[in-house]
Amino acid sequence: MDLKLKGKRALVTGSTRGIGRAIAGVLAVEGCSLAICARNADEVDTSIAELRKAGVRATGRALDVADEEALRRFVADVA
Repeated sequence: MDLKLKGKRALVTGSTRGIGRAIAGVLAVEGCSLAICARNADEVDTSIAELRKAGVRATGRALDVADEEALRRFVADVA
């Protein structure tokens, strides 16, 4: 499928497993650069490594999206 997202940037929360990981995977296949976050630092690091190994431009950070200030900093940093 071509969602015409090639070259776009996407931020996906909760993206190290389940639905969030699946969404990140689809966006990567569609050509997006990704910024991902989740609460577990090891899972974030593993997901970033897997995405990069597949040729995806990816970055991320461990954080709890309920921490509004941490989320604001993350969004600002990856924007």
